[in-house]
Amino acid sequence: MRRNSLYGWVPAVIAAVAGLASCNTMRYVPQDKYLLRRNTVEIDGQHDASRRGRVAPKDLMQYVQQRPNNRLLGVGIYLGMYNLTDTAKHSGWQRFWRDKMGEAPVIYDPQLAGQSKQMMQVYLTSRGYLDATVTDTVEYHPRKRKATVRYIARTGRPFTVSEIRYRIDDKFLEPILLEDTASSLLRRGMVYDRDVFDAERERISSRLQDMGFWGFNKGYITYTVDTAHLDHAMILTMRVRRRVAYVTPEGEPVLENHPVYRLGRITVNTDYDPTLSPEELERLPWDTLPYNGIDLLYLDKLRIRENILVGALRLSPNELYDKSSVQRTYNRIRNLQYSANILFDELPYDTLRPVEVTRPSAAGATVSTLERNLSCLIQCTPNVRQNFNVDAEISTTADYYSMALTLGYQNKNLFRGAENFTVNFRGAYELMKNKGNRNSYEFGVSVGLDIPRFLLPVRADKLAKFPQQKTNISVSYDIQRRPDYNRTIAGATFGYSWALRNGARFQINPVDINVVDVPWIDPDFKNSIENPYLKNSYESQLIAGLSAGYYRQTNPAPKADNLSIRLTGDLNGNLLRALTAWMGKPTTINAGASDQESFYKIFGIRYAQYARLSFDISQRTNLTATTQLAWRFFIGGGVAYGNSKTLPFERLYFAGGANSMRGWQVRTLGPGQTPYRKETYPNQLGDFRLEANLEYRFTVVGDFGMAVFLDAGNVWMNARGAAADARFRFDSFYKQIALNTGLGFRYDLGFVLLRLDWGLKLHNPNVPAAQRWKSGFKLKETALHFAIGLPF
Repeated sequence: MRRNSLYGWVPAVIAAVAGLASCNTMRYVPQDKYLLRRNTVEIDGQHDASRRGRVAPKDLMQYVQQRPNNRLLGVGIYLGMYNLTDTAKHSGWQRFWRDKMGEAPVIYDPQLAGQSKQMMQVYLTSRGYLDATVTDTVEYHPRKRKATVRYIARTGRPFTVSEIRYRIDDKFLEPILLEDTASSLLRRGMVYDRDVFDAERERISSRLQDMGFWGFNKGYITYTVDTAHLDHAMILTMRVRRRVAYVTPEGEPVLENHPVYRLGRITVNTDYDPTLSPEELERLPWDTLPYNGIDLLYLDKLRIRENILVGALRLSPNELYDKSSVQRTYNRIRNLQYSANILFDELPYDTLRPVEVTRPSAAGATVSTLERNLSCLIQCTPNVRQNFNVDAEISTTADYYSMALTLGYQNKNLFRGAENFTVNFRGAYELMKNKGNRNSYEFGVSVGLDIPRFLLPVRADKLAKFPQQKTNISVSYDIQRRPDYNRTIAGATFGYSWALRNGARFQINPVDINVVDVPWIDPDFKNSIENPYLKNSYESQLIAGLSAGYYRQTNPAPKADNLSIRLTGDLNGNLLRALTAWMGKPTTINAGASDQESFYKIFGIRYAQYARLSFDISQRTNLTATTQLAWRFFIGGGVAYGNSKTLPFERLYFAGGANSMRGWQVRTLGPGQTPYRKETYPNQLGDFRLEANLEYRFTVVGDFGMAVFLDAGNVWMNARGAAADARFRFDSFYKQIALNTGLGFRYDLGFVLLRLDWGLKLHNPNVPAAQRWKSGFKLKETALHFAIGLPF
């Protein structure tokens, strides 16, 4: 009773603090001023501009120059905290409470409102609404001394492009540009849009730079529009200007056609230090190593072998300048664990005389330009070569406790070939407090080596189209000692990964092997498994096949908008089945009272045959500068066939823990609505998992933040012979979805984010139907998780 009454005080204390902080909000608002309460934006008198589809109120809201005070869960607690301080006092405590915890009142400023209108009108004009107007109306609340600003945008009809004309002053470029108009982003009938016009300038300049025109940029391309005598339409003229060769003593510019550039000397500084001045760099004892026409500068010795470094460059002497090759060089140098800066300099006339290049013009006459030379300097700054990392996770409930610790070491240039070597040691301990404090532990080590190229009997230039290519090799060994069984797992993978055009990565492992040895299993535990085929997952077996994965993440920074997609799959045992069925005879055992099971072995051990596929998508969206909404959806399933009756234990799914259903501990939820037996060690597993998570994150003060979360999901077992309560069925699975909510606490140390999540069960499908929906607060229905990093 005392414990429950203590928790009953928590909401009352929070409400009291919020009420105290939010009172007297006008304390520091002058009598003749108004506190900004709210901004609203309407388009043509409508709050929703979906009928037009081009401009929405949220597009204009970003140009509002003055925002009301931030609120936390609908309460103006930051302003309230500021009002609790005395602005006349400047003690450390007052400054902390006022400047860190609080927020000064936002006083309505008509001048900023006027700037907001101007910026909105500029934006509307850029989207084709040349007749648009923006007005504002201020609703004053004299009694409360607050103001609400309402911005109204009247767009009118957008202007369209009725005709496109070209004026190309550089006749050498004229045929190049005119023959590419089919790829142009400009179209007759399109709505006037400055973003599209600018994108077309970028497209043209990038294409010309890929063809050797190093000095060309989008500034040479301009537009003029003519709307005279046209009804909401215009004639659009694109002009491409020549470049200024030099200016005469009289101040007259002399124009010439844009020259094409060829690369001359290429120098790579492999030990560039950006903190040193040019004079300090010049005094360093540099050594030079020529290799394949490229000069390598280094101090003491080369960190990376010369063939690896030069092989990563997509630039060669005597080749035309190509912007795309420069970008590929950046990517490949980055893959060698360097930060790079590539500089080009036009060689003077007296160093290498320019060559005249001629070609037919668009009109058929002969035109010419100059071919000039560039020097190239690639400044490479080595990244940190070695580092250590620590990852920890602690979870606890009323009758269960677990902790895991991972220590890692990384060397990013082990054999002077930019090989990324990693070794991780992981230890875990779990304690079940009932039934004699049953405990288990686990220890594992994994070693990985990523080589920044494909190890294939194919010439490197044939594989150049695969950016950021890597060969991945890893081995692992894991020991598990649990009350019901002991097990060791040895694994090895060999595969390849490379980047895709959208920034994602694809990985394929043609060799993915795990050998699972179960030297001991408690007979009572094995006999308690009702599904006779599920018992196979607790036997020694070989898992051999191939796996693949697709990974995409737009921005990994925790406080940035981000979309993350992960698709993984593995296919095992098919090749082994073909070989063993051809070379040997199956083994037959009794699987049940009147059932026999036949399967094949290799090297005296049964191998698994199955297919599995998982899809994981998550997104983070910043709502304001201090709030963020995050969600995740996961679905995964597998099916055993041929030589297996169920998925191997290592390939089964589980729910619960710091990164899953946070109202439960690891492996304590599911499968389906199967009753959970507390007297057994938690091993609730399934071959199908469905889960969704939602989090509202907000900053409280400084680097300290909180989150409110909701998790929903479960696992199911669909293998042949599985109990009806454990099976996934479309007409009833929604009744077996577990629900939990909770509070999260985060502290960002900069180099690591500490997380504490407290989950509370709302719906538990593994108890009798009358007890599934929880009412009130009970400590035994909660789980506490400590972890490093965000859950998704």
